[in-house]
Amino acid sequence: MTFLKSIDPKKAASWVGAVLMAAALFFILRQIMSMWQDIDLSILANPWVLAALLGLALMEGVAILLASVNYRILIRNVSGITVERPLATVVYMVSNLYKYIPSGVMFVLGRNRMALETQGLGHGKVLLATVLEGVFVAAAAMILSGVLIFDYVIYYFYQLDIWPMAGLTLGAAALIVIPVLYLLRKRLGMYFKNLKAETEVLRPAVLLKRLAFGGVPMSISAISFTITLTLLGQPMTFGLGLTVIGLFILSWLAGFLAPGVPSGIGVREAVLLMFLAGTLNEGVLLSAVIIHRVLAVVGDVMGYGAAWGYARVKKTAEG
Repeated sequence: MTFLKSIDPKKAASWVGAVLMAAALFFILRQIMSMWQDIDLSILANPWVLAALLGLALMEGVAILLASVNYRILIRNVSGITVERPLATVVYMVSNLYKYIPSGVMFVLGRNRMALETQGLGHGKVLLATVLEGVFVAAAAMILSGVLIFDYVIYYFYQLDIWPMAGLTLGAAALIVIPVLYLLRKRLGMYFKNLKAETEVLRPAVLLKRLAFGGVPMSISAISFTITLTLLGQPMTFGLGLTVIGLFILSWLAGFLAPGVPSGIGVREAVLLMFLAGTLNEGVLLSAVIIHRVLAVVGDVMGYGAAWGYARVKKTAEG
């Protein structure tokens, strides 16, 4: 016990973070190598295409950086505490790489470093911000995909042969959840009353801002996927482009909601292929799906590099 008390939480978090970063980089490299062999490398012989693909990887990195900005504001909304920008950006980008580690929860744990290094910020508020971020981005994805591809959403929902089982599952869940909520109604009422009094997040204007901002990163990624298709030779019209963007966002949502799948790898690609196989050139589509996943991974690493560089420059400037 004496040994445990002597451990500095910040140093312990730093060591754990280093181990997790090494694990994340290992899984990232493994994913890139596994996908690289399926890519038609002849397209990289064109320097303009290669430059454009690097630009798209940069777009992916920018999307994640924007997500870190949104999360920092969300932390302030739920806690009233402003995390230093370099710390928030680096921790968010590092934990973003943890999503490639199997289990799907390490990126959530990684964000708790903000609580360790920010006075007055509790782990509970960081967790609440993470949960709310997930709710906002999922809701934004549903709204965007519903607006862009409403007919597709309705059609595929009717095609899915899961409704009898889904109905039974929801019914069983309701029989458990409703009595629990009733028994805890006073505590839950007090919790939300305190939450509303202590935070800004339940204010309508704040909710709308966070919801709108939650859709920005996935929209950027959807646009970059559409451009990837075009670079590989897929003819694209404005209407088809909107359909591709909407279906990409829907597939992104499927990957996001898949439990235990690192970064939704495989789920997003499978859904994209299912949705678009009959609409686009299948050879181009398969290449684009693989290449865009590689671009997304490279973008995550580039985003981390940008955050690390920004923190270093900021630290040097402050002396």
